[in-house]
Amino acid sequence: MKKNILKMLERDDKWFLGGGNKLIWTPPFPAYLNYPGFWDYINYYDLKIDPGMTLSVAINGVFERLKFEEQSWNPATFTSIFSSDRLKIIEEKSLLKNDFLGSKVKIINKTSEKMELDIVVWSSQEKTDELNKNNSEFHSLDGKNIVIKKNLYKGDRKPVVAYVELYLEDSQSYNVSFSRDTANHPNVFYTPFLEKLTPHGLIEEIKTDGIDNNGLLYCGLQRKITLSPLEEKTFTYGISAGSSSEEVKKTIDEIKSIDDITEISEKDWNEYFESLPYFECSDAFIEKYYWYRWFGLKLFTLDSNEGKFHYPAITEGLAYFRVFITYSSQCHMLETRWMNDKRIAQGSFLNFMENQKEDGCFPGHIYLNGVQENGFYHADWGRVIKETHKCYPDMDFLKKIYPGLKDYLNYFIKNRDPESSGLYDVVDQFETGQEFMSRYLAVDEMADRYRWINNLRLKGVDSSTYVYNLKKCLAWIASEIGEADEVEYFEKEAEKTKDAILKYMWNEKEEMFFDVNPYSFEQTKIKTSICFYPYMTDIVDEKHLNGLKKHLFNPEEFWSEYPVRTTSKDDEYYSSFAEWKGKRHLCPWNGRVWPMTNSHIADLLGICYERFGDNEIREKLNELIEKFIKMMFHNGDLRYPNCYEHYNPDSGTASTYRGVDDYMHSWVIDLIMKYVIGINIENENVRINPLNRNLDFYLDNLTIRNKHLIVEKKGDNIEYKYE
Repeated sequence: MKKNILKMLERDDKWFLGGGNKLIWTPPFPAYLNYPGFWDYINYYDLKIDPGMTLSVAINGVFERLKFEEQSWNPATFTSIFSSDRLKIIEEKSLLKNDFLGSKVKIINKTSEKMELDIVVWSSQEKTDELNKNNSEFHSLDGKNIVIKKNLYKGDRKPVVAYVELYLEDSQSYNVSFSRDTANHPNVFYTPFLEKLTPHGLIEEIKTDGIDNNGLLYCGLQRKITLSPLEEKTFTYGISAGSSSEEVKKTIDEIKSIDDITEISEKDWNEYFESLPYFECSDAFIEKYYWYRWFGLKLFTLDSNEGKFHYPAITEGLAYFRVFITYSSQCHMLETRWMNDKRIAQGSFLNFMENQKEDGCFPGHIYLNGVQENGFYHADWGRVIKETHKCYPDMDFLKKIYPGLKDYLNYFIKNRDPESSGLYDVVDQFETGQEFMSRYLAVDEMADRYRWINNLRLKGVDSSTYVYNLKKCLAWIASEIGEADEVEYFEKEAEKTKDAILKYMWNEKEEMFFDVNPYSFEQTKIKTSICFYPYMTDIVDEKHLNGLKKHLFNPEEFWSEYPVRTTSKDDEYYSSFAEWKGKRHLCPWNGRVWPMTNSHIADLLGICYERFGDNEIREKLNELIEKFIKMMFHNGDLRYPNCYEHYNPDSGTASTYRGVDDYMHSWVIDLIMKYVIGINIENENVRINPLNRNLDFYLDNLTIRNKHLIVEKKGDNIEYKYE
């Protein structure tokens, strides 16, 4: 019998909710989890609806003071329990795929007396005339429910207009009041509703003007509930959000026809998990993390053809990261290629091609209402496109992306290699996704002070390796789609970069690849994890293996208790504590363990083992995958998987101070499929070669090239069907 994934992922410390669309509730530093509702901000795309909403209860006209008791969570439902001397309230909170964020509330009379309750659902939104600040306006009523129009701002982008409908099942009255600013907390005793709740409900009035337009717009809904002694009753409340009032009203109409939103949320999540390859493993950490990773991928899925978003894809994470970002989209292609649906894997690239700039580069960030004008991230598009094609051979897709990929390569040739050396420039520490490393100081001592101004130059091992893979990919696509006259050009270009990497970046004495100063073409001699990236390619041969093992597996350089350090331990600026030049930073790469780096290193070890059959490499790959995954459980506790940006290499402690959990900036599913299960796709055939002989596992419901794969390993016995 297959396991219940929602039950497997249950825990008592999490609150994230998402339905795979525009709306998400993942506040990184929540202050109000101990209150009913969703007062901590809600994300509409990467924009804030702040605050959310809450629920208050009055008994015989007097508001009750509720105390928080406990909480529990699974991907479908966040449950909170509150109580007073007379009442118990159980809230089951869900976010549905139609962008309704709401609660099914069970309210229980704990006494032996009959009571009449007023349920008040309310929010207070900022109203202002100030420029570039979020603004809220009363828009309309939908029956007794309230529709608010919001202008949402972020950075220099144009505002986004969103509509939010506040909903209470069987609401009987409403009130909209305008107030000067006060403490904007989920405390009904600070609100106008304290005085505007009458025996007949809220005073039905809409007041939105004053001597100025700056203040709080209080929006409240009310209904009565009568409870007999020990009786319990259930109702639903929440909000819908969308790009028009018609859209949010349509969502509310759908909610009115639903008996139980919790059941719908559970059904949606169960259907999602059932659509995925089913996996069990004798290593409980690997098994649980497999399913937890799929949760994170759905949590941050955006399936909305609106604005600059044209295809379903996955955002990098919460808050600031709730957008499509080049550096992480390559990861999403590798992971979602194992879904039984190619839309997200392909969409992860197509969104960037649709927003490609005139010079051929792809923007670093794609927002609903714009793209990052001065930002760019290097990404290994060539390799991940070929890997995706292995699972979903699609000639139409290759034909569609071929012109854009050619323009992308021309951008590098024209703009990132003025010497025509075959090596390609990094011009900003941020564009590698790996800021605050010694590698940049080697060419500019002020490199760590710049912010997206593109004024340094460094011939990068990573950027050059990525462009090499891009050239190889273009030669392959040209051959596949019948552009035979262009194959030779791309092959020669790839050979040029391969020769340059070996000539200028490989240090035979140190047995390591290094970045190059473009002005002198001298190696920087800075040892970072990106120095190993050529091992993901056929640039290296057996004579380079000793250097890989000598440096990568050295505990005094990269191989830590929880490998792999992003910068060698003997680096002048190395820190295991996320400190750069004495100050703790948000995203330092001078020694912390980043899941993104581990994904690259695991893959290059796997590629090297496949090419050279070196058993030491296989053993280290198994060790890395095991420690990598176990690191992403708080204190090694199976109940608490996570994925933060970076970790301490000695203790495995996560960067919880950042508040950025479930950060989709690496790949894990792909590693499990290729190295734990050992799936090798060779054109029309599949070969199974698990690299860890000690693990047992079972895989089912995986479709590759329109064939169904089942694999089971018990001890030394491996059985599989591919038909």
